[in-house]
Amino acid sequence: MNRKRGSSDSSMIIGLEGWGNAGEVSTMSISYLIEKLKAEKIGEIKPEGFYNYQINRPFVSVERGLIKIYQKSRNIIYKWESEDSNRVILLLKGVEPHLNWSKYADEILKASKKFGVNCIYTLGGYLTDSFYGREPIISGSTNNPERIEDLKRCRVELTSYRGPTSVYSEILWKSKRRGIDTVSLWAATPIYIRGTNPMVALHLLKTLLCLLRLEVNLDDMRYRARIFRTQLVKEAGEESKLEDLTGEWGSSEGSWDIPPYTI
Repeated sequence: MNRKRGSSDSSMIIGLEGWGNAGEVSTMSISYLIEKLKAEKIGEIKPEGFYNYQINRPFVSVERGLIKIYQKSRNIIYKWESEDSNRVILLLKGVEPHLNWSKYADEILKASKKFGVNCIYTLGGYLTDSFYGREPIISGSTNNPERIEDLKRCRVELTSYRGPTSVYSEILWKSKRRGIDTVSLWAATPIYIRGTNPMVALHLLKTLLCLLRLEVNLDDMRYRARIFRTQLVKEAGEESKLEDLTGEWGSSEGSWDIPPYTI
């Protein structure tokens, strides 16, 4: 991993389970970065007050009548620091809260302030059936107009959207008031492909690393994407909607006139 010119000194990347995790591209991407950066756990946002356990119940493991594990939704913060100690990246892997979004965002901004974070990146995925045979579209929004050109440089489509949203919007809005730049990235994920989607996660990671001006080895994710694509080829004969995905992805030119964005 090598730092490139122009990168910020301290950033935070957030990937959450829940509403904005189509194809599991958010959690898959953040987990990959934690592994490849060998980031160390430094803290955790306590779950109390953020979750409705009738919606998302805690996990328990019992063996031969003896309880072994009891685990609630977790939001763990990891830290990576460059060898010269001039750059820090915090990585938050968690679960979107059901309740108290404002307080949850405050906890994130508290950690950001402690480590001098000057830009937060949130990762999400949403379902669509509107593209075949081309690279997945990555849309994005920010709270600082000076970041727009950076989004364009990395081929991010600028979001225009009105409607229901995720906790990422709370973070976008509150961080603006605190003077912390935030970029929200969303990857379009085919609705007809079930389960995890490493092909889309790969493209989301490439876009994020472009914005961060950071080099991370993506070979393992490329391998997962190839295996996944091979499986799609096998299934294409049974499900006609998969046929276009069995070809090579082209460029994202000619994308939708009005994409079904979310933020």
